[in-house]
Amino acid sequence: MKPMLLLAFMVMSTSFAFSQDSYVTTNGETIQGKIENYKEWSKNPTSVIFKDIANRTITITPENCKSFSSGLDQYVSYHGTRILNSENVIGTQELQSDQMVKDSINVFLRKIYQYQNYSLYKLFDSKRTNFYFSDGRDINELEFYETLNSSTAIPFYGYKYFLQQQFKNKNIPQLDFKVQHLNYKENDLINFFAGIFNDQAHATEKLRNKYPSEILIGLGANSNVAGLEDVYGRYTFDNTSFSPSLEVGLRIYSQRNFGELFFEPAVSVMSLSNSFNKDYFKVKTTMVNFSLGAGYAFVKKANFTFYAVGAGSLPVLLNFETRKGSSNKYVPTPGPDDRITVRPELGVAIKKSLNISVAGMLPIRLPFTADQTNAYKVSQATVALRYAFIQAGK
Repeated sequence: MKPMLLLAFMVMSTSFAFSQDSYVTTNGETIQGKIENYKEWSKNPTSVIFKDIANRTITITPENCKSFSSGLDQYVSYHGTRILNSENVIGTQELQSDQMVKDSINVFLRKIYQYQNYSLYKLFDSKRTNFYFSDGRDINELEFYETLNSSTAIPFYGYKYFLQQQFKNKNIPQLDFKVQHLNYKENDLINFFAGIFNDQAHATEKLRNKYPSEILIGLGANSNVAGLEDVYGRYTFDNTSFSPSLEVGLRIYSQRNFGELFFEPAVSVMSLSNSFNKDYFKVKTTMVNFSLGAGYAFVKKANFTFYAVGAGSLPVLLNFETRKGSSNKYVPTPGPDDRITVRPELGVAIKKSLNISVAGMLPIRLPFTADQTNAYKVSQATVALRYAFIQAGK
């Protein structure tokens, strides 16, 4: 019981600290709090609902803040222009003028790469994708668009000339070659900067955690459905018992390009006991369940994320003992008895941090040591309440 009380204290005392977001006012003041309408934005947000630590709500926009951050996502306010001409004139019906056409905008740009004072930003909306570069002082658009001439796409490579001028005095080996072969795509641009800065740790093929990883700690309520089988595989007796469990796990996200695909290793511990035929047969053990699964968030809303996990599970039974008849003596099974099984799970994450899940462990079959003519078979259904301690970005 003491570990569960300690867990409750940890969740209550640290929940706010691990879930803080922030924004910077136009006066340079950093405000801590929580973004209420956060989600995995596929397009740059135009406004964000923010609640500060005093529980006051404000709608932040590019006009009233300099930047905001949530987990590893960072956005900066930009007041300037963007090219409207299509960056893929063959594949779209967007603006196809032979002249560069720009529009004045006030938007949030998402930061997709940073090295020292250099930053790369992305703007993606219903019109097109635009990339921006900053040297720590100004934000400049990396200009690119295509025109159409007799069904042939003619590209305008303004961003290549800009980058050549930006780094021509930096003594970067093969700069001209690297710029000339640079495509106007997110991964290519990130890898270009990672290459010229010798920053391979942040090249796209190295970034496996573009979403922050999470440490999961939770309590589970378990229903253990067990039965005794005879030598012919027939159930002779059935019993359902209930027990709490304590769980610790990780949630490690893959690249943003794959959506919220994640890997989830976890370990849980619980006591397990079943009685059959008016206590004539008894089982008691401590179950330590190791699982490794892959999951995906298939519905993502502002405050709710529904996900599914398929996991392989190794339930290790420690001090597995069985008893038969009126004897008070349990017969131990030599060493831990374990079986590999499958553990499917469905869950919902509320405001990123609070997780509620329903999981099931498919049946495992174990020897009933006190009576070799029977086997102990148990499956499990679990409802778990977890708290996700979201890891801050690097």
